[in-house]
Amino acid sequence: MSQPAQQPGWLDGLYFNIGDAFSAGDAAGAAMGGSSGGGGAPSGQGFTMSRDDAQAMLKLAKTVREHFADMRQDANDLTQLTSPADEPTSNNYNKLLVNEGEPKGAFVTGEDQVKQEFAYANELVKRLEQALGIIESSDEQATDDVKNAGKQGGGYAG
Repeated sequence: MSQPAQQPGWLDGLYFNIGDAFSAGDAAGAAMGGSSGGGGAPSGQGFTMSRDDAQAMLKLAKTVREHFADMRQDANDLTQLTSPADEPTSNNYNKLLVNEGEPKGAFVTGEDQVKQEFAYANELVKRLEQALGIIESSDEQATDDVKNAGKQGGGYAG
């Protein structure tokens, strides 16, 4: 049975160790969402790779994610098909393709699969970016820093 896309964490418990990015413990900690503080790779399963390999993998994962993003619209379009004629045979066949109830139609199931694969690729991209130190939350941190700088007083303007 496949894992639903709504349940994140298909990479939970796996670390990414970028060998030449910074210390192994820091790289693994960044990929796990925290700092390990140990200096060695955490125990358990994971991936160890050079920075160049990780960047190449990130580029590939972003390309895959983009392809799945493009497929999502095509898959959705297929679920909108209607019967060519309002007669039992066409209606029954169309139901086999686009039924959103149970059992799901083939095109609805396909759309669910594309959404799930997009979510997997998206999570892989995020985890690789974290391991490489390319963290989107840095923009949020910069915004907070600017807001807090005005509250601290002093400085050049204060």
